[in-house]
Amino acid sequence: MKKANRTARQLQQILVERIEALPGLAGEVTDVHIGGVRWMDGGEGGPTWTVPILRDRDQHRPDIARVIKQAQMEFDLEED
Repeated sequence: MKKANRTARQLQQILVERIEALPGLAGEVTDVHIGGVRWMDGGEGGPTWTVPILRDRDQHRPDIARVIKQAQMEFDLEED
């Protein structure tokens, strides 16, 4: 099944909305807020974008990682 294409800005906005909907994360700054979305070559059927890790890995949250992974399965990055 073909994924819908979104721009980096659109993907970032989708992620921010989904993250801020998680309990306790409204208004919290995450790597998504700071770094946005970047192209990556995920190979055949793999994700075409990622969120760069900019903050300490000790701040990693599995719920945010799930939001990103789910969006990667739904959307491909549209070339500008």
